[in-house]
Amino acid sequence: MPTDVTQLSEEAQSLARVPLFKRLEPHELEKLAEEIDQVDYKAGEVIFNEHDHGDALYVVEEGSVRIWVTDEDLNEVTLAELQPGQFFGELAVLDRGERSSSATAI
Repeated sequence: MPTDVTQLSEEAQSLARVPLFKRLEPHELEKLAEEIDQVDYKAGEVIFNEHDHGDALYVVEEGSVRIWVTDEDLNEVTLAELQPGQFFGELAVLDRGERSSSATAI
């Protein structure tokens, strides 16, 4: 069992750099790394849409992600652009509700 971050798998080391997971012990990071799925998205590809059921949280490993909503005039309004190390989608997972925004790879 790894005792420090330098002994972790590449996936667990990536998780260790995410603020949400910084307080996890090395063995907890490894366990979490075993449970995640790595998914690659092309620029312009929608990751999820507003009002979708929230069944996963996402961590940006490389590239960037635009978080946006559609306003009452059906215009897309950008709320944030996320960079590597940032995470998103956690609210719908925690409250088991609908997504409050959409996410697109950029």
